[in-house]
Amino acid sequence: MNKPCTFYIHLFVVLMFWSCASDRSSQESVSDIQNGEILEEQILAENGLQQIKQWSDYWKEKSPTFNPAAFTLERKETFEELEWPEENPIVSGNPFYPYLIPNPEGKGVVDIYSYKVFVPAEGKPGFQPDSEVIFFKENGMRERLLFIGPSGGFEEAVWVSPDKLLVAGYFEEEEGVSPKLWLVDIQSKQYSIFKHPVITTNLDKQGYLIRKLSNIDF
Repeated sequence: MNKPCTFYIHLFVVLMFWSCASDRSSQESVSDIQNGEILEEQILAENGLQQIKQWSDYWKEKSPTFNPAAFTLERKETFEELEWPEENPIVSGNPFYPYLIPNPEGKGVVDIYSYKVFVPAEGKPGFQPDSEVIFFKENGMRERLLFIGPSGGFEEAVWVSPDKLLVAGYFEEEEGVSPKLWLVDIQSKQYSIFKHPVITTNLDKQGYLIRKLSNIDF
């Protein structure tokens, strides 16, 4: 009479074991996917830094302990698609024209300087407090990819794939200024922020742009 009861207890234990194993397997699979995505983004960031070596060299010059390989993922964010019709006004002869960053598949061009830097018809050029990364699309739309207030700035950018843009710059912490990376995915409308252990109090926040934009008389 106890045999059916014993059978069901045994079956229950087996099912519980299978369920727990399945849950662990599922969790491990999700973890593996996340780790794979982090590794892929880390590789893209490293490849991008190799293409903007002048930016890394500048930070090394200002902070000798700076190491491009020391960036680590801080967090991921999503951003709202903010775009409106506007043809790219930065044409040949415009001081920012040499610094446009064409998409490798011809989807448009990126501009990271014209919002930050103003060049008046008369008088000296100067800097706005805020910074923006603008994507002028091939379809005549203008999209804001990144925006930051006076606490940070964008200094370089490079396409690391047809849909991903690496932006390099800085962010001012309480202790000082630290280099930052933003890896923007224009398809998924997400970006990953990479932090760096270097923090310096001896940095002219406009210094890199003054050196980079050599055709503008600051």
